[in-house]
Amino acid sequence: MALRFTKSAGSERERAASRAVVEALNLAEHVSFEDLLAAVSTAHGKPIELHDIDHGIIPAVTGLWIEKDKKSIILLPAGDNRLHRTHAACHEFGHILLQHQGCGGVETATPSVFAHVGSRRGIKTMLARSLDWNETERAAEHVAYLLSLSLLGDRGSSSDFERTFI
Repeated sequence: MALRFTKSAGSERERAASRAVVEALNLAEHVSFEDLLAAVSTAHGKPIELHDIDHGIIPAVTGLWIEKDKKSIILLPAGDNRLHRTHAACHEFGHILLQHQGCGGVETATPSVFAHVGSRRGIKTMLARSLDWNETERAAEHVAYLLSLSLLGDRGSSSDFERTFI
């Protein structure tokens, strides 16, 4: 017996918002990661820096966006492979482009590290790639998939199987 999953109306709205923010970047059919970073930084209105972080410091986090007044920083585990790091960065770009406002993922994963940092260091927003797949995470993940297609130079898919994921 085959199971069939349907998309909810909320899911369709999330996907439409994700497509809109990616389309607004006006990316070429194929872009380099550096071009993508520049486009997202421009849309964000401030520079975005990528920094390596020891996986042991934030073990449950695969990507962390920290927004400050004059720049944003994305922390990525140094030991992860390039493909995984690129996808995690694209996921954080999704949060940035969709203007998400933060989550409890970081505080839950490592409360002692972030308990008193916040406003003393000028941090406005801190958002981690969470294992809790709520609307926010699903929307950021959809943006990550769309941005990945630009990196691969593939704007559309002829495969029904591939279209399942975008």
